[in-house]
Amino acid sequence: MQQKPKQITNLDWNLLKEKYPNNLDEIISKIKDNYPVQYLIGDVDFYGNYIKVDERALIPRFETERLVEETIYYIKKYNISNPKIIDLATGSGCIAITLKKEIPSSIIYAIDNSSDALNLAVENSKYNKVDIKMEKKDILTDTFNGKYDVIISNPPYVSINDPVDKSIKYEPQDAIYASEDGLIFYKRIAFIASNIVNKKGIIALEIGYNQGLKVKKIFNNFFPNDIILIKKDYNNFDRYIFVLHNCE
Repeated sequence: MQQKPKQITNLDWNLLKEKYPNNLDEIISKIKDNYPVQYLIGDVDFYGNYIKVDERALIPRFETERLVEETIYYIKKYNISNPKIIDLATGSGCIAITLKKEIPSSIIYAIDNSSDALNLAVENSKYNKVDIKMEKKDILTDTFNGKYDVIISNPPYVSINDPVDKSIKYEPQDAIYASEDGLIFYKRIAFIASNIVNKKGIIALEIGYNQGLKVKKIFNNFFPNDIILIKKDYNNFDRYIFVLHNCE
């Protein structure tokens, strides 16, 4: 009888035994090589929603749930009705899908530079029965038009020199690592946001634990008169930036 690997939960082990009754030895070998259990199971719970996951996109993290939660809070606090939202680097689509389900009156656009990730996001949006407008675009090179009430993103932000979990070697590397000390996407998003944010709007970003002041400075250059907040995750690390554009 195969023994449960120590690094996974009893719940995950039971799911794996149910899904792979005839090749558990192979699954155990993958787990010992740090292959993500989420990919083996094939889905995660994100904000109470079923999100399919595989090697086409980054695995949604618990920290990103709070990014969504705080964004919803600010949308309601500042009475932004029927918000037009753009999710930059949507990946699995978890952010866009959750926002649409929590704010049904919203109009949501989701972009990614990966066709594979967009295909996965489409599958997830269909499963969750939400209408999201998806498009292949590259944050670093493409132009963006229109006006949006909310600009949200969990972009690649890990510097090549940062310590990382061994399991991320199986996730799309271009969804994890970013040049210029992990800041290149924030520089570009700040520029894009300055052109497409509505007269009153919210910019919501997930950031690396050591990037708070650096990212705030980037956005201060484009939004010098706005409130820019650094907020912490549940582990007390700097994890989010919120730009409240003409909200106060």
